[in-house]
Amino acid sequence: MPAAPFLALTAALGFALARVVLKRALPHTTPLAAVVVSIVFTGTVLWIVAVLTAPLSLLATTAVWPFVIAGLLAPGLSRLLVYVGIDRVGAARASAISPIAPFSAILLAVVFLGERPSGSLLAGALCIGAGTVLLTQQERGGLAWRRRDLMFPLLGAMGFGFRDVISRWGLQTFPHPTVAAVVATMTSAVLITAFAQRRRGELRADRTGLGLLLVTGALEALGSVALWAALAVGNVSVVTPLAHAQPMFTVVLAAVLLRDIEQVTWRVAVATPIMVAGAIAVIRG
Repeated sequence: MPAAPFLALTAALGFALARVVLKRALPHTTPLAAVVVSIVFTGTVLWIVAVLTAPLSLLATTAVWPFVIAGLLAPGLSRLLVYVGIDRVGAARASAISPIAPFSAILLAVVFLGERPSGSLLAGALCIGAGTVLLTQQERGGLAWRRRDLMFPLLGAMGFGFRDVISRWGLQTFPHPTVAAVVATMTSAVLITAFAQRRRGELRADRTGLGLLLVTGALEALGSVALWAALAVGNVSVVTPLAHAQPMFTVVLAAVLLRDIEQVTWRVAVATPIMVAGAIAVIRG
């Protein structure tokens, strides 16, 4: 397998594992504590990779400003929304919404760049819509959740989509993805830390929760490093659909590792591949 697809799938697996471990951690901590720990781990690993692969003087150039804007959107605030969504509606169901991220990115390209949707793009949009409708049909006897809580992972996914559009545009003139990732992640870290200072009561975790959050942060870092490495060596049309295939991993992992606290229903299992297929069709269109 070529390097770019392998790295993209590694990123998807890393993010999926992080979401499953996070579900185990949330009874022992809060979403805000989870996102702070995750960003600290991700930022630390990216700093190490950047130091080893690129001159740090690049951080002082004006060409990094698009990534500052991108960092205001994600990973900080968007990841917090996704984590709240996992807590409210479950890891599998929240992750099944993640294909909305590339879909929202394509929509922005259509609106602001004047692109015209092809038949494949429209077919992908229909798949995503059908998957969303199926996903929101609650199972009788399943774990209780509210449809309105789907807004948390939905807004989080859209935030990542907006971030991707800005980042793609910035990388056209600044071809240093690891440095760009450091700028975006550190911007998010500053933003979410400032937010956390006003809500210190939500920064709590017992020993079990902290340990699981460390694992979650390490897995998020693995996913981030693999994703940016894939973008450095492969085309976005190959990398992005594969990286957003994480729901396929999450559904399987949740079925095996979260059987005692979460049900992966037939609706989630069917909606996930429909939405992933839709996202691939949209991006390839």
